[in-house]
Amino acid sequence: MLATLALVVSACASMSATQRRQIFTDAPATIDANARYLFHMHGLIVELQGPNAQGRNGQYRYHWTVEALADHGFVVISEVRSRTQIQTYAATVARQVAKLRAGGVPADHITVTGISKGGEITVLTTAAIGDPEVRFVVLAGCGRLDVFNVSGGLEALGRRPQGRVLSIYDRSDREAGSCARYFPQAPGLTFEEVVLDVGRGHALFYTPERVWVDRVVEWALGR
Repeated sequence: MLATLALVVSACASMSATQRRQIFTDAPATIDANARYLFHMHGLIVELQGPNAQGRNGQYRYHWTVEALADHGFVVISEVRSRTQIQTYAATVARQVAKLRAGGVPADHITVTGISKGGEITVLTTAAIGDPEVRFVVLAGCGRLDVFNVSGGLEALGRRPQGRVLSIYDRSDREAGSCARYFPQAPGLTFEEVVLDVGRGHALFYTPERVWVDRVVEWALGR
């Protein structure tokens, strides 16, 4: 009987968490100015194969990640996007952020995050949004080779990065490394970088592991 009760309680807790999740593919029509909003952008592999993509680095679990972020109380804005140019999508996110700001959401209640190619888009949004109080987390998003031409994208925007930026990557990652080259010290910009020693490389960010999710949450909450 105790085992049955435990299962019921567990199921109810799971249902409660699911019911509380607020996940949108665009800025919501009704904006809660008191909520905290978190944008999340996936990697190129999801553009090519979908949300459960299988690559050489492992299995991608996009929906698990979005749900894990929403379970921390954020209003999550994320979509399984089709093939896109990073400059184009950065402009889309900047417009969505502008809508939230116009709806009364404080800048420091908005966080933009992205993994891999999504992280490269995040780098561009720091300049496209241009707000020193908005928060950003780049997850394995600064390629050792600038395949998507982030440098050119920043130059085309004609504005320098602004905001509170955190970069996280795994030391064993052969594809992504430090973002420091994009964020030289400047007024209106805070930059920190965390190098993890998990040993999973790029695949670390394919699933919602606490070692990085907790850091995203803490950064988004200003802790």
